[in-house]
Order: sequence, then C-alpha cells, then structure tokens
Amino acid sequence: MVTEGFYRRPLPPPSISFASPQGRQIFQEAIALGGMEGYFPLAEQFHTQSEPAFCGLGTLVMVLNALSIDPGRIWKGVWRWYGEEFLECCQPLSAVKNQGITFDEFVCLARCNGAKVEAYRYDQSNLQEFREAVKQATFLPQGLHLVVCYSRQVVGQTGDGHFSPVGGYHPERDLVLLLDVARFKYPPHWVPLNVLWNALQSIDTATGKCRGYMLISNKNISSQNFFYVGVDIHQWVMIAPYFKVIAPTLLAQEQPDSLFSLLDTILINLPPELTSVLCITGDNLSNEFFEIWCCLLEEIKSHPLWTVTQNVLLTRNFSETSVIGKWHLQEKNLTYLLTMFLLSCPEEIYQPLNERLRSQIYQLREVDRLPPLMRQEVVSLKEQILALQNLFQTLSN
Repeated sequence: MVTEGFYRRPLPPPSISFASPQGRQIFQEAIALGGMEGYFPLAEQFHTQSEPAFCGLGTLVMVLNALSIDPGRIWKGVWRWYGEEFLECCQPLSAVKNQGITFDEFVCLARCNGAKVEAYRYDQSNLQEFREAVKQATFLPQGLHLVVCYSRQVVGQTGDGHFSPVGGYHPERDLVLLLDVARFKYPPHWVPLNVLWNALQSIDTATGKCRGYMLISNKNISSQNFFYVGVDIHQWVMIAPYFKVIAPTLLAQEQPDSLFSLLDTILINLPPELTSVLCITGDNLSNEFFEIWCCLLEEIKSHPLWTVTQNVLLTRNFSETSVIGKWHLQEKNLTYLLTMFLLSCPEEIYQPLNERLRSQIYQLREVDRLPPLMRQEVVSLKEQILALQNLFQTLSN
C-alpha cells in the first residue's frame, strides 16, 4: 500500500545533522569553546511547528518561552504559556496558515508579545556583523536569542523562505546550529555561517525585500500585562486612518479648549471599530495577580485623565444605542480602559490642539511621570501600537 505524503527529507550537504556522530562531536567542541550558552534555554522549549506554514510562529513561540516572557493569558487549564494560537496580533492565524509570515510581520509579532527586537536585513548588515551577532546570542549565559529568516534553497534544502532559532556556534569551524522547528522535515543541523549569511540575501517574493536576522530579548518591563491590543493588521488597516486623519481633522475643526471638551469630542465621535483596539485580561486572576490588578486600577484612578473621562461619561449619560453606551454595557472597567487608550494612542491625534492644551495632554502622557504599574502598561501598549503602525506603513509603501 502506497501512503501519500512524505516522511521527512534527507538532510543534504553542507548541513550536518545534530544527532549524527559528526554533529555530536561538533556539539561537544562547541560547548568547550563556549558557543552553546544560548542552546539550553532553547532546548528546554524545543517546539515543532503545528502547521506547515507556521515556521515563524513556531520559532517565536520557542524564543518567547525560552526568554520566560509571560503572555498574561491562559494557555490551557490554569497555565499561562505561549502557544502559536496566541500569535495573531499582526496577521490572523487563518492567513498565516495559508501563506506564513514575512520578516516585518515576525518583528511585529515579537514586539507585540513583550520582546525587544533588533532587526537587520541582509542589506543593512554584513558578514562580520552577522558573525558577531551569532557570537553575542550563543556565548552569553542567557537572555538573548538570534532568529534567522533565510532561503532553504541557498543551503541546498527543499522549499524556500524559513525561520529558525540559532542554538549554537562553533567558532573554529565557523558552524551555526539551526534548531529547525520543522522537525517533520529536517532535524536540527549545523550549517556553515557564510552559507547561512548568503541565504539571507534571497529576495522574498511577497515583499520584494531581502531576508535577515533578529536579536531578540526580554524587555524586562513586567511579567504580567493586563491591557493589550486586540486587533490584527487587517483590522488595523481600517483603524489607522482614525489616528492619522479622522481624529486630527475633527479636533482641528472643533478646537476644544479644555481637557473635558477634548475628551467629550473624542468620545462622542468614537467609531465602533475603536472599541476593539484595547482589551483587558483582568478576570479569573490568581490571588497574586488580582492584588497587582487592584493596585493598577488604583494608579489609573489617581491619574487626572481618569477623573475627566469619568466626568464626561457621567455628564453625557450616553444612550445604550451609542458606541460608548454599547461599550459600557460590555466593559465594566470602561473608564480605566478609555484612560489607557488616551495615554497610549498615537500622539499625532493631539497635534491640531492649541499650544496650551496640547502641552497639557502631552505632559499628562509622559511615561516617566506615571506610577510604576501604569507606566509598564502604557509602554507595552505603545510598543504594540507602534509595531502595528510600522507594519501598516511597510505594507502601504
């Protein structure tokens, strides 16, 4: 009986299987030379991508968990853990399942999920800088990992665009260990660094740009975030004009002269799409995180924008058929959510205000003036929004 499909692929040269006698010898030598420090956190989280096109998601799950970044959401049972199903803030999973993700979308996803990313395309770096980045990620004890986005064809393998975490480096042989998450196809393997560098040069037909590499670390802001951006890039395409055109135009026309009139104008004219931008994970918390959540709410409540927002909501008494009225029925902490929205939304929305009011709102939005829990939430939200903005601009060009 002939079974359809494939059971793995032979690993072609110049790659060397990690589990082969030669691969094991290289591993032992690399440990002795200090080039396997980054291997062990990644090995603890070694993951097989769950879909043929999920190499980017599988790689990122592995790195996020290796960096001990808390997703702040339940994975299964009572456990918070990164699974590929969480990684859809920049592309819906249905689209990724069909076409994978690009270099820019990977960067967006990593930043949206609490990672610091230094991204370099082939034409933004050189062989020596790449080699130094590999050393940096593999010789440090922990806390920094390198991901490569490369063409399989250039290294003699079938397929084309692929993402892999770099698990180690043998400096004398100049070999890089790729912890390939497509383990159903190829095993982890050693590949010459210069060959891998050349594989970054290949043009991605989806973007017309060359591929590259990323140094990824934990931002070390917090192990728990309660507010997060709840839209993907396709939804952001509909929302982005509000920040860039609609709201600034509206404020330029209305010219509010106080914080109350500013917030009143924004809330009255809030489009329904904006109600899905920010989400809260403040339910079903453990005792430890419930205490943190309560402290965070107290910090937000102490901010002047919370008071003004609450006054607008009470004064206006929005009907249940209005955007704010419907949102209020769905979200019991709406005043807190709106306060965080006003603090983290793109600054350009406030540009048309008169100088006095603009200076006042900018001062209230200064991150360094915020209390600690609130500060880390606003920083995280701003980075998520910025990542979506940058991806949107890249796709628009």
